[in-house]
Amino acid sequence: MTARSSIWLPGAAPPPAVTIGGSGRSGLVNNIGIPGAQGFGVGVCPVTPSGYTRLYGTTDPVSDNYGNYQYADGSIVVWVPAFCYKWGTGANDLAINAIDIKPYSAFGSASAAAALGYAVHRAFYDGGAIQPGFFVDKYLASNNGGIASSLKNGIPIASGAGRGTVFSDLNGAPANNYGGALAAARTRGANFFCCTRFIQAALALLSYAHARAATSSAYCAWYDAAGVTNFPKGANNNALGDTNDAAILYVSDGSAYPACPKTGSANLFSRTTHNGQNSGVCDLNGCIWQITPGLTSNGTNLYALKTSAQMKSLTGSNAGATDLWGATGIAANYDDVGTTWGPLWATGANRTVAFGNAAQVFAEDASGAPWAQAGLGVPLVGGVGGTNLFGNDLIWDYKPNEMCPLSAAHWSYGASAGVWTLSLYDVRGISSYVVGFRSASYL
Repeated sequence: MTARSSIWLPGAAPPPAVTIGGSGRSGLVNNIGIPGAQGFGVGVCPVTPSGYTRLYGTTDPVSDNYGNYQYADGSIVVWVPAFCYKWGTGANDLAINAIDIKPYSAFGSASAAAALGYAVHRAFYDGGAIQPGFFVDKYLASNNGGIASSLKNGIPIASGAGRGTVFSDLNGAPANNYGGALAAARTRGANFFCCTRFIQAALALLSYAHARAATSSAYCAWYDAAGVTNFPKGANNNALGDTNDAAILYVSDGSAYPACPKTGSANLFSRTTHNGQNSGVCDLNGCIWQITPGLTSNGTNLYALKTSAQMKSLTGSNAGATDLWGATGIAANYDDVGTTWGPLWATGANRTVAFGNAAQVFAEDASGAPWAQAGLGVPLVGGVGGTNLFGNDLIWDYKPNEMCPLSAAHWSYGASAGVWTLSLYDVRGISSYVVGFRSASYL
C-alpha cells in the first residue's frame, strides 16, 4: 500500500483492518483500540512512510512503544488512527455526555457512520480528504541542531525570548511570534505543521473516553476511581508537579524559570499521557502553552478552518492566500461561523468559563458547523460551568483580530490547565517565553 492509496476520500470505503506480525499480541493496522483497554488511543500506521522507522514494539499493543515511530531527525511521534465517535444526547442510545469510540474501519464510509450516529473526528480531515490518521509529536518541540524535534528531556522551544532557545534559532530563522510556529514545524520536513486545535481536541476526546471506560489504573495510570481527577496530569503547580497529583515530579529545564520542565521528564510518565500508558502523547496538561491553530477571528466574526485546507501548505503570516491570518487567508481557508459560536462571545464581553455541565457538552452532529465546533473542542452554549469530567479546564473567551488559539496552559496555571484548556486571548503577531508548540503530519 502506498501513502497515496491510504488516503480515503469522504464516502469511500477504508481498507480493512488486518493483523500484522506473527505474534498473537500484534496489533490491528490502523485500529484506535477499545477505550479502557491496553493500547487504546494509538495504533499501527498502515504504511511506514519515507523518513520514518518503527521502534522495537511499534506493532505490539503491550509495548511501551506501541504506535510510536522515529523520524529521521530522531523525533519520536505517535500514530493516532482515524476514529469515529458518538456523543451521548440521552436520546441516541447513550446517556448524556457518554461517548463511544470506534475505528473508522468499522464503517464503510463517513456517511455510513453518520447513519448510525457516529462522526468522523474533524482532526482526520485535511486537503478535502479523510486521512487514515495523523502522526503527532510525543514530546513538545525542542531545538535539535536547528530542527524543531520531538525528543524526551528536550528544552521546550519558545516563541519569545526569556527562557531558552526561540523559533529564530531554528533553520531558516522562523519569526519569533505565534505565526512562526508553522515555519518552525517545517524545519523537520515539508509535511510537518504546527499541531492544530483539532488534533489537540481529538487527543482530549480520547482521554475523556478512556477515563469513562477504565476501571483501574492498569491501563490508565491517571485513573481516579472517585472521578475527581480522572484525566491526564502534567506540570502545572509552579513547582515541577501537578496540582492534582502530589506524586508527579518533573525535571527543570534549567532556565531562569526553573518551574518549566524538560519535555517528557515526569517521574511517572504514563500519568502524563493522553491514554495513561507509556505509548501515549505526553505533556498536554500544563508545561507550556501550545500554539494550536484552526480557529480565528477578525475581531468581529469567528472562523473555523475548512476541511479543504491542507495544513502542510499553510503559512503563518497575514497577507496571502496560504496564510492562516489576515483577510485574504481567512477568505481562502476558513468558514465563517458567525459572531457567536456555542458559548464563545455569547455575552459580548471577555470572560473565562469552565468546560463541562450536566447538560450536553458537545454537539452530536456528524457534519456542518456544530460538528466542526465539537472537533475544535468548543462546547455547546449550555456545555460550560465546570465539571470534574473535564478537569474544570478553562476557556478564555475573547475575540481579538488575528486570534491564535493556545492549548494546555503553562507550568503555573494549576487546575485551570488541562487537555481541554483553550485560550482565545492571544494573537498571531505576539510572542512569549511560555508559549511553544508540537508538530504533526498526515501521510
